[in-house]
Amino acid sequence: MSMEVITMLATAATLLVAIVSGFGWMITRMEARFAAQEARHEARFDRIDDRFDRVDDRFDRVDDRFDRLEKRIHGIELEMTGVKIAVARLEGPTRG
Repeated sequence: MSMEVITMLATAATLLVAIVSGFGWMITRMEARFAAQEARHEARFDRIDDRFDRVDDRFDRVDDRFDRLEKRIHGIELEMTGVKIAVARLEGPTRG
């Protein structure tokens, strides 16, 4: 083998190693960027989940309040029925 052929083979092997190592470096950087992006997304999703939990708590409190108001209104309806009956007794039968 001549010196030129050995030099060409060494150059090709060096070029191949450089391309493979450059590809490996690029993949490593991409993985690091993806990991950083994923961490940012996770933090954002955690904040959004916390906000949804707070909103759910508010909805639960409002629902409890509606339940209490519903009970009070039902109690008032019962009292009004009693008042209607008492007024009807006081007025007596209608004379026609």
